[in-house]
Amino acid sequence: MAGLRVSGTLLCHAGEYRIAFPAVDVAVIDAPALHAGRARSARQAFGEAGGSARVLLAPSGETVGVDTLEIDAEMHRVLPMPALMERMAGGSLLGFLFIRGELWPLVRLVEFEHFLASASREAA
Repeated sequence: MAGLRVSGTLLCHAGEYRIAFPAVDVAVIDAPALHAGRARSARQAFGEAGGSARVLLAPSGETVGVDTLEIDAEMHRVLPMPALMERMAGGSLLGFLFIRGELWPLVRLVEFEHFLASASREAA
């Protein structure tokens, strides 16, 4: 992961929490109504009730809902994560971005949706 850089990032909020996705992971940004409640909310990862204003759709069909999003076209260095965190979020966590004075966890959309799906099954 050392030296990894990303260009084109979706900076999103899930409740009061921040999360970033590489733009290449997202094929479409949709309204939640178009997915009839099938999209997993990123809020689940932070222990909050679901609900989303936008849905990110991966080319392979996985969906994750977020409250807000902003496209950032700048090149950013991915800060490595501690070894302890490598398995967190179902392997979707790539590291962290430091943007505008704040840390943003950078996650892969497909793996993050799978993590949210497995967390939902475990909670049931």
